[in-house]
Amino acid sequence: MLVLVTGATGFLGRRVVPALLERHHQVRCLVRTPGRERVFPPRTVDIQYGDIQNTDALAAALVGVDAVVHLVGTIRRRNKNTYDQVNRQGVANVVAAAKVARIKHLVFVSVIGATSNRSYPYLFSKWQGEREVANSGLSYTIIQSSVIFGAGDEFLNSIAAMVKALPVVTVVGSGRNRLQPIEVEDVARCIAIAVDREELRGKTIELGGPQQISYNEILAIVARTLGKRRLMLHPPVWLMFVVTWALQALPRPPVTLDQLRLLPIRNVAEPDSVEDNFGFTPKPVEGNIEYIRLLTKRDAMSILTGQMPTKIRDH
Repeated sequence: MLVLVTGATGFLGRRVVPALLERHHQVRCLVRTPGRERVFPPRTVDIQYGDIQNTDALAAALVGVDAVVHLVGTIRRRNKNTYDQVNRQGVANVVAAAKVARIKHLVFVSVIGATSNRSYPYLFSKWQGEREVANSGLSYTIIQSSVIFGAGDEFLNSIAAMVKALPVVTVVGSGRNRLQPIEVEDVARCIAIAVDREELRGKTIELGGPQQISYNEILAIVARTLGKRRLMLHPPVWLMFVVTWALQALPRPPVTLDQLRLLPIRNVAEPDSVEDNFGFTPKPVEGNIEYIRLLTKRDAMSILTGQMPTKIRDH
């Protein structure tokens, strides 16, 4: 089966591509920036240059394709239209081109918490993307993931930056909000399985790791991994909104206002979802984040001042 992967050179995409190859699929990668395809060994994948906003490039990329894995999405807004352009219209463009190409299956990666509530612009845009897929008439699987961790992630590397560089770590609110982090290779494996497993078609499936853990617990795991002990400061949420608003002047702020608004939103999966749907147990956070040890103090300061190191930003 020939599978087109959008967002193929990103944090998740560069794991999805080898996972598909391991399942003996041929892979075509839609690459926006020439040269980024060098993350893959030569002659292992077919490369098509283009962007999901370019309908001609999408049509060319879909010639002869059997299935599509759509990974492109953004949680960071460059302007008020970014979410709509990428997370809704981008999906609509892929769906329209896929219908013309008569593909056999579409796997769309979304997030847990996608909602029709416009008070949460990011989650609303992801919900809109899901509606584009579900109402398309195509065979589809929607994957809703909890927060993803792995080498090159922004999530745990940003926490590690605070632990490395600061004597006291700031935690928004109580820190008791629960997450279910899932390792990036495990997410990629689920996506690859979803491409050709018939019984997953027409489903929306939540992905989470084996543990539902609080932000405080995640921070403690990061500190233990780094061999550090840190005090936690819990300022009220309103104060963090003020601080975060000021940070938006940075080129790439360590946290955005939209991310703060997501704190009270449920971000845990249905129990045993990965085991029940994909037949394996995902890896826990503790014992699988040694990569954060590679973060230098200089990297940490760069993250905290809004200059995400290239090795993380471009991973």
